[in-house]
Amino acid sequence: MKPYRYLLFDADDTLLDFRRCEREALAGAMKEAGWDTDFDGCLACYTAINRALWTDYEQNRITQNQLRGERFRRLFEQLGVDGDSEAFASAYLRYFAAGSFVTPDARAVCDALKPAFDLSIITNGVSDVQFSRIQGSELKAYFDHIVVSDDAGSAKPAPAIFDYALKKIGCMDKSQALIVGDSLSSDIRGGFGYGIDTCWYNPERLSNNSGIVPTYEIAQLTELIPLLLEENG
Repeated sequence: MKPYRYLLFDADDTLLDFRRCEREALAGAMKEAGWDTDFDGCLACYTAINRALWTDYEQNRITQNQLRGERFRRLFEQLGVDGDSEAFASAYLRYFAAGSFVTPDARAVCDALKPAFDLSIITNGVSDVQFSRIQGSELKAYFDHIVVSDDAGSAKPAPAIFDYALKKIGCMDKSQALIVGDSLSSDIRGGFGYGIDTCWYNPERLSNNSGIVPTYEIAQLTELIPLLLEENG
């Protein structure tokens, strides 16, 4: 194993509890809008729409702005709801931006690794929303840099966001960097294609039939501590 200097963490579903944030943001927006609709059914519908559109965004088929509005337009249409989907989208983002919930082992891992590595975040998303969530969390002091696709003008897995990220963090040698993330389609595919080592965080122990081979694979975030500290001496 190579000695690394720079660790680039994904945010959602790696360090931040995206699913909890999504649930609470949707519940807040529904309450504001006065919806008397089955929450679990609405959440399942929204999640499916949102995931499909994020895949389109990762593959450069839609823009960030299109994604932000289209997901709620589709939600209103599928649920047969009349109303202002743009106002609903604004309310959702306001609640989502306040969602600074972290995954169970995130702080312990950052605390252990911070003395030995330069820690940064590389995330797809809306810049002001992602900064609000990260800076409002208990992890804010651990990260030297936060790279958001909105600022980079490109989303993972595209090479341009990694060009932007390495320049921002001051990494001149790809071999010194390791990407840690839960998404095969964005984090691992992006790093693999760009020539950066990757660590796939796979807590659900999903099968990998993608043809993308991560450098390492872990089921618990805490596995990073012995993996990186013992090898780096």
